[in-house]
Formats: sequence, structure tokens, C-alpha cells
Amino acid sequence: MTKYQIEQTKQSVLYMCRLTFKSIAIVLGLGYALLYLFLHIPTASAANLVAETAVNDRVVRLSDLFTDLPDKQDAVLGAAPQPGKTMIINALTLKRVASLYNVDWQPSSALDQVVVTRTAQTITSDQITDALKAALVAKGVSGDFELTVGNVVPSITLAGDLPATVEIASMSYTPGRDVFTAVVAAPNADNPVKTLSLSGVIDKVQNVPVLRSSLKAGDIIGSGDIEWIPVTARNVTYDTVTDPDKLIGKTPARMVDAGAPIKMRELVSPQLVARGDEILIRFASGPLQLTARGKAMQPGAEGDFIRVMNVSSNQSLRAEVIGDKIVQVQ
Repeated sequence: MTKYQIEQTKQSVLYMCRLTFKSIAIVLGLGYALLYLFLHIPTASAANLVAETAVNDRVVRLSDLFTDLPDKQDAVLGAAPQPGKTMIINALTLKRVASLYNVDWQPSSALDQVVVTRTAQTITSDQITDALKAALVAKGVSGDFELTVGNVVPSITLAGDLPATVEIASMSYTPGRDVFTAVVAAPNADNPVKTLSLSGVIDKVQNVPVLRSSLKAGDIIGSGDIEWIPVTARNVTYDTVTDPDKLIGKTPARMVDAGAPIKMRELVSPQLVARGDEILIRFASGPLQLTARGKAMQPGAEGDFIRVMNVSSNQSLRAEVIGDKIVQVQ
């Protein structure tokens, strides 16, 4: 080979080597890039179970039971429970649902479950009573009054996406009478999702004096022991005390409870004279006023007539109790 040919061969070999190294470098670079991409591509995560879920719709959806679902994988599973009610979906049913809808989830134990609760709005009995009262006032009922509707005013439960309001759709009431009938609609009369037909009695209310705290026999009732409470008219009988002056100065015949209407028969005048007490006897005859020491032979309250003895003359007398250990003989 000539010198020129040898030089050409060397250049060809060198070129091939350079080309080979570049190819290897490119392949290695692509390999590392592919490896990097493979390691950093996010993998689809498994779905997670929702142990307790509240639904505000008439249906239960797949997304109510599982989180981390792929996009557009949600689906309607069935009817939701009634407002305010719950249902339990057990592990076996959940596994079937996951399999049917290709959800990447397996139960960890047979105890896995989802408690589904339907959200609700509750209209209380107080709200219904207030609506009835307002309607009756609009129809002419005046003064303080209470309502008796059957045994108890019921409540109303609505779906959670409805307002907790109530309206009287219709009412029948005749002025001067104590009865009424009404139809209650919730959330309102224009959208009566639920209705109740009610009838009741109107009870007029008046204030009566009662004791602030319980008192026993012998305790004297003073003005500071009295407070007022509203009572329905049908609970005020002929002998219910309505005048506080009839309480002051009296004592209970036996224990009288605080806050309860008091009957006249539950009160007595306090005993001002006990049997055997030394007393003052007053004698009154026109303008003549005399006094003497005496002894009580009987106990007595103010206004009672008892037997007493004049200790000076040992004379037995009939006298009226007029004060604390004071009697008067006419």
C-alpha cells in the first residue's frame, strides 16, 4: 500500500470510531431520558373508601363512596335514603360496585363499609306553633294564648336542599270559639312538598302569683316570696289564688311547691297563739279599754276564737285572736 492509501485508511478508521462513539452516546442519552421519563410519569393511584358520606340528592353516586376516581368515571348507583335517614353499604356490595365500574379498590376486611346519610332540614314543632299563632292573630285572636294540638305538635323533615320554612296553607277559625283547623305546608304553600292537617284548641293565658321557692307549714308568706307565671285559663279553677294579697301573711297548710298555682285550701292563717302561751287579754266595752295577763287554753290564728284564762281571777273566757299572743274579749 502506498503511503497515501495508508493515510486514507487511518482517516476512515478514525471516522468510523468517532461515528460509533457518537452513536453510543446518543443511545445512552436516549436511554437515560426514557428511564427518567419512566420514573417520573405519575401512576394512577388506587381509589380510597369514604367511611361516612352525606348526600344532598335523591341518588347515591360512585363518587359518594370512593375518592380519587379517574375523570368521568362517576356514575349513579341508586336511590338515596329518605331525608334524615341512613343506609349502610357493606364490603361485599362495595367490592361488586368497584368491579362493575372498574374502580381500583379491594376491601381490606369484611368490616369495610360506607354509611350514607341523606341531608335534611327539620322544621321544629315550635316553628309550626308560631306559624299557627300568627295565622290566628291575623284572624282576630287577641291577648296571650297557647295552643293544644292533639297530644303534641309534630315536626317536619325536608330534604337538605330545601329551605326550613313553613306556611299555613289554609285555616278555619270562628271568632269567639276556641277551636281551629289548619293545613300546614312546607317549605311553603306554593311548593307544598309536605303538608300536615292539624286541629287544636286555643287556651287563653293569664298571670297568677306563685311562690319563688317551696315553703312549709309555719313559714309566713311575704311579698318577696311571690312571683308571677302565665297559666292557661283551663288550669285556673274557682279556688286558684289570683290576688297576691290573699297570699301575703298566710302560711301553707303543708308544703307548697315553687312555681305552681296555689289553691286557697292550701293556705291557712299562721298560728299566733299556742296552747299554754302567756298572753295579753284586752277587754273592750265602748270607750273603756282594759288589759290583763292570761294563759291560752287553745291554739289559734288571727280571727280564731279560743278559750283563755285570766290568771288573776282564774276565770275562763272566750276571746278572739287579734295579734301575736294577743286576744280580745268583747
